[in-house]
Amino acid sequence: MRGGKYRLIGRRADRPQSLLFRDEQGRHFLRSTCGARLVRLTARDAQRILRQYPYTSVLDAAWRDYQEALGYECPIQLPDELEILPADGN
Repeated sequence: MRGGKYRLIGRRADRPQSLLFRDEQGRHFLRSTCGARLVRLTARDAQRILRQYPYTSVLDAAWRDYQEALGYECPIQLPDELEILPADGN
């Protein structure tokens, strides 16, 4: 599962971090939130999820590796102790 490529095919409207992917072999995977691992679904379960929840179909031509799929469109987490410098560099 971790060696393949994944294409985004659906995004949940009320939870935008919940994404549905399809791999090169046509298998379906759900990412429930940012950083969560991809969970394999049957094609029938994927179709039920698309009908039951407010998912929007996505026409995405890009293939992503496993790590990119885990972090796709997730906000960047900055450490609390990170010091922000002013724009002028002083």
